[in-house]
Amino acid sequence: MLWIPSLYFAKGMPYVVVTVLSLLLLRQLGLGLGETTLLVACFYLPWVLKPWWKPWVVHSLSCRSWVLLTELLLMLSFSSLAFVVGMVPVVFCLLLFIATLTALHNVAVDELYRRELTDDVRHAYRHVRELSRKLAVAVGQGVIVMLVGNLQVLYRYNIGFSWSLMFYLLAGIFLVFFLWHLYAVPSLGVVLPSTTKTADASLPASAVIFLLCYGLAPAFQSKVSILFLVEPLRNGGLGLSPQEFGLVMGSLGIFALIIGGLLGTKFIERVGLRSALWPMAVAMLVPSAIYCFLSSCQPSYLFVVSCCIFAEQLAYGFGFAAYLVLLGRLHGGELKKSLMALSLMLPCALSGLLAEQTDYHTFFILTLLVGLASLVSVRVVRRDDALLR
Repeated sequence: MLWIPSLYFAKGMPYVVVTVLSLLLLRQLGLGLGETTLLVACFYLPWVLKPWWKPWVVHSLSCRSWVLLTELLLMLSFSSLAFVVGMVPVVFCLLLFIATLTALHNVAVDELYRRELTDDVRHAYRHVRELSRKLAVAVGQGVIVMLVGNLQVLYRYNIGFSWSLMFYLLAGIFLVFFLWHLYAVPSLGVVLPSTTKTADASLPASAVIFLLCYGLAPAFQSKVSILFLVEPLRNGGLGLSPQEFGLVMGSLGIFALIIGGLLGTKFIERVGLRSALWPMAVAMLVPSAIYCFLSSCQPSYLFVVSCCIFAEQLAYGFGFAAYLVLLGRLHGGELKKSLMALSLMLPCALSGLLAEQTDYHTFFILTLLVGLASLVSVRVVRRDDALLR
């Protein structure tokens, strides 16, 4: 308990920065919708390429050394971001570097957890680990975004200065993490052999189709939906302030996502994965349907928006549980996780460009149609009895 919660909180925080906060930052710096999502898609590259660089990482330094090194570099990177917020090319390069450090930190944390603890202890602490990571997401999407919004009001919408203060705060947080983990994280003394499989591990074609297509609709809308929530009403969005966005997505949304995931896992345990796949695939279409409604009506009441986001995240958490369960059953080493990252990266890169050519309502209708790929992937994977045993 001295190091597992803090390590996994530190694991989740920079991931939120590069996948969520970067969207809001780049959009506020004046980038177009297509440019913003295209740049953010690049931040998934370290995870896509992970099967090729992970073996070198786990055999070069000890896991503890990688944890401390990446946290120190994250602190320095956030400090550097605070100085260059107005310089978009430099901001992009630093965010890409932070994404790389985040992927390295994730590998080091997971390897340390696997090597330091026995199977029984890992099983006992799995909920502590997951709760800590979800708490980091809630703080990043909620508290940090609300803080930026309050600072922008306080400093008369001085966007650059507000984001600079936020990055100074993140730098201070990671300095604390570095100092605490320097004391608390155990040292193995030697670099133990790793069972990490490299990229030559194979996957059946049905599994590849499922990994790439099951979550296609939510992946397409994930970044555009965030920008849609904060986009002004005159541009077709909902016009949420950063404070309202933090409340809706950072608290209600994360809570609904956790509940949905728990319900999905229990549902699979009760009826089996084969029987659960169809209803859970249908649940993956619900988020797109809800955003079709929101973009059509543009409700002005925060209560209505909050209820819709709660339902959307609940359905997504429920449906995505099938993806995570099947992912855990698959062989293929890091290749399966690379395909998962690729299934997020490619839709992210294309979604903003597509939304720019239409409007938000048309985009979410198209996303709903893209979601039919989820049903196709379920039909394909259900034919492979070996995967569903």
